[in-house]
Amino acid sequence: MSPSTFNPRESARVRQSIHSPYPGQTGIVLDYDPSDKRGAYLLMFSDGLQFRYNLQELEPLDRTPKPRVFGTLYRVINETRQSLFRGPDSR
Repeated sequence: MSPSTFNPRESARVRQSIHSPYPGQTGIVLDYDPSDKRGAYLLMFSDGLQFRYNLQELEPLDRTPKPRVFGTLYRVINETRQSLFRGPDSR
């Protein structure tokens, strides 16, 4: 995926904005039509809503910073789960 365009069947996230429907949500690009005045990119969301966006309203998924909270939470849950299956004699 190039930094300026999205191809059909690729995922895209709607940038945070009070002017865009579904801000922060991820959708699948269904169509690209640069001549459409409502928006060049047609996205479909998990609930079936389809909406057109301009390029400035979208961001690729791989560019967004991943919060460390999820990695930390996963590690803690994994360690807790492993300790639940240990017997009392394994300490």
